[in-house]
Amino acid sequence: MDYSHFCADNVSWESTFVPGAKGVELFEIHFKPPKRSPYPPVIFFAGWGSLIYSWEIVLKEMTIDFEVYYVETREKWSAIHHGKQELSIGSLGSDLDPIVAHHNLLGKPYIMFGSSLGATVILDAMSRNKIDPSYSILIGPNAEFNAPWFWILIARITPPFLYHIIKPLVKWYMKKHYLDTDSDPDQYLKYVRSLDEANPSRMRRSALQFSKYKIWDRLGNIHQKVLIFTGSKDVMHGYEDTLNMAESLSICDLVDLETNARTHSVEMVNQMRSYLKEKNDV
Repeated sequence: MDYSHFCADNVSWESTFVPGAKGVELFEIHFKPPKRSPYPPVIFFAGWGSLIYSWEIVLKEMTIDFEVYYVETREKWSAIHHGKQELSIGSLGSDLDPIVAHHNLLGKPYIMFGSSLGATVILDAMSRNKIDPSYSILIGPNAEFNAPWFWILIARITPPFLYHIIKPLVKWYMKKHYLDTDSDPDQYLKYVRSLDEANPSRMRRSALQFSKYKIWDRLGNIHQKVLIFTGSKDVMHGYEDTLNMAESLSICDLVDLETNARTHSVEMVNQMRSYLKEKNDV
């Protein structure tokens, strides 16, 4: 696949597989600007089932002056591992340290960038001292994943081959209860595409393993600098929980961009640049 339309002009890119933990191999796209970047390199960990198409605007802007390693998490089709590989938050986080080491960034400045599940995985890995980024830039992290009991029951009793039968119901429920289609109509379309292209078996197993996850009692372990972008109108990523998370982190700045569309925009990347300049890193 040609990834040139996901980056700025004259940016070189290459796709490869990088080693995760315990034999896992993750698909990665490395974007490198033509000029030396004034910022530390970015390891980009997207959300649960999130596809690169959702990040086209962000990546085109970010790769103007950031070197980016865009990594697809292990619950996606692209990851190479055996059928029973663990798909918990902790196991996804265990892939981060090998990635940092693979790119010779241990002990060097680097930025972790993550959204939704990817943001939670980054926080979890930092809370367990698995990674030590210079900064973590996070969009809509979740402190817990308490899905309605009936969805957990459906996931437990429904085999993966029936995924396409229940998928319309999932889309309807998500639109009805979790998305503000008036404020941000494109968010629904992004999630629909992710559901359509998901790996049913891996999505089911990961959903069951995420269902009772909580990180509240470990947020105090995190000492790194964190910038959180949140959307007060984005029901999918509970705004009140995000505020509480920011207050629980020792070094955290919070920016409310209101909608999912704005957290996935050029505006967000410019805010990220301003934050780094304010911290005197450039």
